[in-house]
Amino acid sequence: MPTLPAIMKNVWLYPLLAGVLSFLALSDVSAQESGSPTKDLQQWAERGDADAQFELGIRQITGEGMAKDEAAGLKWVQKAADQNHLRAQHILGSLYEDGVAVKKDPVKAAEWYTKAADAGLPMAQHSLGILYDLGTGVKKDPAKAAEWFQKAASQGYAPAQAAYGSKVERGEGAEKNTPKAALWYLKSAQQGYVPAMTRLAYLYYVGRGVPVDYRRAAAWYMRASRSDEPWATNDLAWFLATCPDSNLQNGDEAVLQAKSALKMLAESGADERHEMVDTMAAALARNGEFAEAILWQKKAITLLAEDKEVTDEERKSLEAEFKGRLALYEKQKPYTDEEAQGEEGAKAMPQDTILQEENLPQGKPKSTKPKRGRGTVV
Repeated sequence: MPTLPAIMKNVWLYPLLAGVLSFLALSDVSAQESGSPTKDLQQWAERGDADAQFELGIRQITGEGMAKDEAAGLKWVQKAADQNHLRAQHILGSLYEDGVAVKKDPVKAAEWYTKAADAGLPMAQHSLGILYDLGTGVKKDPAKAAEWFQKAASQGYAPAQAAYGSKVERGEGAEKNTPKAALWYLKSAQQGYVPAMTRLAYLYYVGRGVPVDYRRAAAWYMRASRSDEPWATNDLAWFLATCPDSNLQNGDEAVLQAKSALKMLAESGADERHEMVDTMAAALARNGEFAEAILWQKKAITLLAEDKEVTDEERKSLEAEFKGRLALYEKQKPYTDEEAQGEEGAKAMPQDTILQEENLPQGKPKSTKPKRGRGTVV
């Protein structure tokens, strides 16, 4: 599978906590459903009701339903946090971590996360785990990070389940146990957490912690791609283009998915990535469009050379891979990943019912033969 860009590494491990905004959306919906007028909310907040203070503070910080006033909103969130309102404490930590409505202060962020985490709030436990994992506001400590991830994961918090699964898979801060990691990814994936879906699919693809199972890998990649997340879509495109099982290869669909991933990335305002361009080349080659595949592969090599976020060691390795694929396309041959051997003694997870849920046929699907065409324009 292609290597993720530096800016995306471990993105499946850490959810993009939009800090205040994630809670804001929930908070705003709650207020609308209750029909609580802003005036009443203000009165309850002034009477000392922590929930009202939290709600009012969030609304003022974001300007939802009232004039935006970050300073006033911060004071209300602070008042709620001082009353041990756990969500307010977590949000206050997020404000300090992100530098929203207050000067950025990772140490204070850690302090507020700790208050809520010690009281058992899973989101705060996960946020605190991230700080320990990165060494932000606290001394870097993989073991403490794993401990906080596990606490949140045990409460069913999907992002933390994926994060703890990562720790266990790599043996970083926790005892290495790939079958156990796969189970944590499954728990998270079954709650709809996309990074866990793609990681679980990868484990099935390479046979890490579970037996090699390309059909289950395909099913999880397909489910993840429905999230309209560009990297999940790119993963599916790569799978369809390069899977060792020819029955699961599909050049037409691989090209469509690769184009979709590139389009989503462009619409998000992000720069074009060499990994996605490499995937497009592989998809075109699988579809027999070798002239186009060559152009895209050369473009991937150029983008790789310009990527300042890639280490010299990574660049050297990727350049060899990219040039190797280019040589294949020039010989009118598609690229196929090597079939994984998998870990010895790996056992299937009966809890994984993805094939039944996706209503996939038990027989092997008909393979698609490469065909020639005009392709796309680089």
